[in-house]
Amino acid sequence: MSRGLRRALLTAAVLMLTCSTAHADRRYFLYTYSPFLDPPGEMEIETWLTVKSGKQDPGAGTLWEPRAEFEYAIHGRLGSAAYLNFDKQPGRNLRLVSPSIELIYRLADRGTMMGDPALYLETTESGDELELESKLLFAHRRNRWISGLNLIGDFEFRHNNEELLPSGGVLHNLFAGEVSGGVAFELNRSVSLGLESRYRSEHPNFRRQAAALGSLGPNVNVTMGGAQFGLAVLPQVWGSPKTSGGRNLDAFERVQVRAIFGIEL
Repeated sequence: MSRGLRRALLTAAVLMLTCSTAHADRRYFLYTYSPFLDPPGEMEIETWLTVKSGKQDPGAGTLWEPRAEFEYAIHGRLGSAAYLNFDKQPGRNLRLVSPSIELIYRLADRGTMMGDPALYLETTESGDELELESKLLFAHRRNRWISGLNLIGDFEFRHNNEELLPSGGVLHNLFAGEVSGGVAFELNRSVSLGLESRYRSEHPNFRRQAAALGSLGPNVNVTMGGAQFGLAVLPQVWGSPKTSGGRNLDAFERVQVRAIFGIEL
């Protein structure tokens, strides 16, 4: 286990131990969004930490991606959020990368349509690129079991010609199709355990697939009062083109760890 990954797990454990207060709309999954929204007028602050480690390039090191989120429920079927996105690359200081705005619109009142579908749109402008992330969200609850599924289209538009493809061509834009999903079980009112997976296919300049990723791993959610904590560990189990042990460690990391801590206001 790398030093960066050990530090991420230690940080997550500290957050978990200090969590003393937690939340109505639980975040059962860390990569799969839920269409279930908070009641109108509710606000929440969340801090995110995503750690990516284990690329084949020894100089890649560990990438840290903290994120600060302010969430506000506008309407019973419309939620919003604003983000500040940071990163900490190996050998560099922590820096603010970009802001993001998110909207989630539930297509019908809860329980009236199968899967309680919702539409999701997130826009991010970094100065170097504009990213539009669209999702179709589904979820289902049966007793203590909760399942979720997201169908994702991620569009990136570069503002410069600085990034090159392995072929030597200029990367002008990128489309990535992704499917994420998970199943969780509530052990009690405070703790849930689950399993989450992701499949991602990347298409530079909107052309044929250049790289793909499959990952699968466990997650946990702990809620107490008006706060919640979530932790997920998703190792790469499959990648294309294969570079090491059936995985693509050139384009993607060996493992991602994500921790989220949220407090209702």
